[in-house]
Amino acid sequence: MSASSSPSLPPAKRARSKSPVHEEADAGPAGLVSQAGDAAAAGPSTNANGSARAKDDGGADKQHRKEEARRARNKRKDYQRTLSKSGREPIEFDIEELLGRRKVTDILSEGREFESKFPRDQEVELVIERLNSHGDGLAKNVDGDWVIAVPNTLPGERVVAQVTSNERMWSRAKLVKIIEGNSEKRRDDLVGCKYFGSCGGCQYQMLTYEEQLRIKQGVVERAFKHYSELDPSLVPEVLPTMPSPKQYNYRTKLTPHFNLPFELRRGRHGRHGDGVNAKAADQKFDFPIGFDSIGTKRVMDIEECPIATVTINRALPVEKQRVKDTIHTYKNGATILLRDSLKSYESVAEDTLVQLDAGEGIEPDTEVVTNHKATVKERVWKTKFESPAGTFFQNNRSILPSLLDYVREQIVASRSRNGEPAEAVAAHSYLVDAYCGSGLFSLCLASLFKEVSGVEISSESIKYAKKNADLNGIANAKFLAGNAEDIFGRIDYPPERTTVIIDPPRRGCDEAFIEQLVKLGPSDIVYVSCNVHTQARDVGQLLRKAPEYEILSVRGADLFPQTHHVEGVCVLRKKTAASA
Repeated sequence: MSASSSPSLPPAKRARSKSPVHEEADAGPAGLVSQAGDAAAAGPSTNANGSARAKDDGGADKQHRKEEARRARNKRKDYQRTLSKSGREPIEFDIEELLGRRKVTDILSEGREFESKFPRDQEVELVIERLNSHGDGLAKNVDGDWVIAVPNTLPGERVVAQVTSNERMWSRAKLVKIIEGNSEKRRDDLVGCKYFGSCGGCQYQMLTYEEQLRIKQGVVERAFKHYSELDPSLVPEVLPTMPSPKQYNYRTKLTPHFNLPFELRRGRHGRHGDGVNAKAADQKFDFPIGFDSIGTKRVMDIEECPIATVTINRALPVEKQRVKDTIHTYKNGATILLRDSLKSYESVAEDTLVQLDAGEGIEPDTEVVTNHKATVKERVWKTKFESPAGTFFQNNRSILPSLLDYVREQIVASRSRNGEPAEAVAAHSYLVDAYCGSGLFSLCLASLFKEVSGVEISSESIKYAKKNADLNGIANAKFLAGNAEDIFGRIDYPPERTTVIIDPPRRGCDEAFIEQLVKLGPSDIVYVSCNVHTQARDVGQLLRKAPEYEILSVRGADLFPQTHHVEGVCVLRKKTAASA
């Protein structure tokens, strides 16, 4: 569950610079106007020079049309490349449902999907109709042929928004004001962060937690509807989202970033040149360190982050000051790491862990690690873990016991369907933990199996997984360095007695991995994912390649309250396993 790619397309490239003529057409205050046709409002003008001015304007208009056509061609090529690599973006399905398939077909046939629908900074009045999977409110323009996405809005709200960019049949915008709010669901009194609405990190602080969980359940439902391409009868009803015991102060990793001050950038004041300007070298700089502001690439300064742990918030100003004091040692902007780590495994007593998991506000004794290569300590149930600070480990320790309990329950329940007591099955069953990392699932579930094998391409992760097995005295776990072409090559367990857990990065599993999984043919598969869209895609592909599998359950888990992110847990079982 590492960062980055998804079935969604990457952010659109920065718009090309406008021609002087286009800038002139857009000049003046960006007042509130009707959306229909505003981008093309400027037409030929005349003055005392008559035809000469008209001829000039005609030439400029022709040049502008050529530039727009070239921009659209380039965007179309970029879109096709990304489509072949990553698949359709989730918002494309929202657009089809909002505009209607016929309207979308017309837009595509006329080649209008990449037109500059709105000038940048244009303000428009909208009525929000639904939320997308990223938590943005979606609205149609007056003509019903374009969609606008507005963060921090809710269905039913009438708002004024300012357009920031045009994408494929939709535009990004930022909220200017709410004319008429959703009085039933909007609870601004619940907002726990002074940066909410400006910082892009959280989307749902103005909602009750129960409503957040319902929204995330809907995201999982739509992901399987659109991405699995399975007959609806093959997908069971999505279960309610697993709640996080803590909704604030849960995040154990924070990565604020900064841009290098202009005066210190390459070539300025002799920086990185033949000599360093002495005045610049001695100068103190004050610059923002934090996260991107909504709708811009500007970094906004963050003094605290309420979803991060108390320990991280205490360390944040100290780390920011350290960066400012040593800024002359940086050649570029950078991202800084703050990782919450247990000071020792005795930092939290066993009874305290139970209270912490229940969300009763008891904080373990922790410290912040900022060196990517330093070792951090975690504890889940009684199992101890060590891993490098810069590598992946789940960032919400409060929900991990619940998540692992659920996975354990699903495995035990699947065994009971064979008619054999779960305890008896453990004596001759096996677990394969693909993408095992430092061994979270392997080691926490080892007691359920005769033997556990964690498989991972990263040799560094394998080293720490083995170390964690020794740390916990778990003798029935082994960890194998695999390769992408033959990930299960060293696994020789009987498939009818084997469970596989998959926990891939955001991009999901590639086709080669799924083919190897089908060839392995385990009796049970538990697919955990930080990207429910790629998860649904992969599950659909798996069932088409191996129709002998069935989906037993699908559920979301809320590892990141206040944000749009939702973890997915999908449990599959071989239909023939009952006769094994």
